[in-house]
Amino acid sequence: MKKEIKVIAIPDDTRIIINYGHEDDVDRDDLPFGSEPKYAKVGQQIVVESKGMELTDPDTNEPLGSYNPPIDYLEITDVRDKYSIARKKVSKSLNSSSVPPLIKEASSPKFKNLNVNNSDVKNIKPDPVISVGDIVEFVD
Repeated sequence: MKKEIKVIAIPDDTRIIINYGHEDDVDRDDLPFGSEPKYAKVGQQIVVESKGMELTDPDTNEPLGSYNPPIDYLEITDVRDKYSIARKKVSKSLNSSSVPPLIKEASSPKFKNLNVNNSDVKNIKPDPVISVGDIVEFVD
């Protein structure tokens, strides 16, 4: 059974602790064919997610997993035997106040609304804050 990785503690407002460490690392030779290992190593990227909704195929009623909207992307900064610490990396880019508004706007991704059936829209939005118990996934 796959271990569910979660936020287990928030020691301060710059770091979180997750329940995944060196002892949880999987040797590639022990994995089923075609599957990828999870990594608990310094520099590994993770995403913290809000609990979203379970997905089911509408034709077969087969469970397909869950959609969990992302809250934030972090980086592992310290790995212990049974847990790891993650922090948000700050990129050393130009001072935000020195970047002209048009360049800021052009660099931000924009998405166009789709023509969808409004009664099917679930409006699932992530909780804007990270909390103990939030789900963590490793980013490939």
